[in-house]
Amino acid sequence: MIGRFEVISIDMFQTLVDVHTRRNYIWKRILEKDYSEKLAQEYSNLMGEFIYKRFHEDVILAKEFSNLKSIFREYYKEVFIKTGLKFSARKASEIWANEHSLANPYSDTNHFFNFIGKAIPICLVSDSDIDMISSHIENFNFDEVFISEKLKAYKNQSNGKVFKKVIEYYNVKPERILHIGDTLSDIMGANRVGIKTCWINRNEDKWKHEIKPTYIINSLRDIADILGLEKENQVI
Repeated sequence: MIGRFEVISIDMFQTLVDVHTRRNYIWKRILEKDYSEKLAQEYSNLMGEFIYKRFHEDVILAKEFSNLKSIFREYYKEVFIKTGLKFSARKASEIWANEHSLANPYSDTNHFFNFIGKAIPICLVSDSDIDMISSHIENFNFDEVFISEKLKAYKNQSNGKVFKKVIEYYNVKPERILHIGDTLSDIMGANRVGIKTCWINRNEDKWKHEIKPTYIINSLRDIADILGLEKENQVI
């Protein structure tokens, strides 16, 4: 136990690994000979609109669980219809998932595990399909993992199933857990069950939502301050 926290739970994509570095690879595989960086950016922006406007609502309102590849297959299908691109939406969603599995860690990720992981248990909480994340799980020293496809639930669903599983597993009060993530789902989902939250804001954006994170950081190195650990003792 460090200070007020006994457990850290943490998101994977855009928190520990940078999926944005795989964007061009995704669209090279989809556009093939028609690929250009400009076209990749245009298609990526269209997909971004679907994700931003619909994903959280789609998973919250869904009557049955669908994995991410199934959800994104529908988004790709609509983008391809809108743009006239002739490509299999199913194959596109599989490419998208595969490229997630190849994303590189941020420069502060290994340091986070080497230093913070020695002081407090770190568990993974990720909205992810198993095949998207298995290789990353092998690379990092997680105490436990909670993955949406295994739990048949997503972080921001109103029943709080995912984060309740974390509380149940560790048998601690929710306020003794700190969840770190980059999305609204991370903050709202954890907050819903009383878990303290930390928004990692790597791009120095503004938080635009009514529910506020407990903490805001720009780097995983800043977690040491929250936990009251001396930075000069950190392992580089």
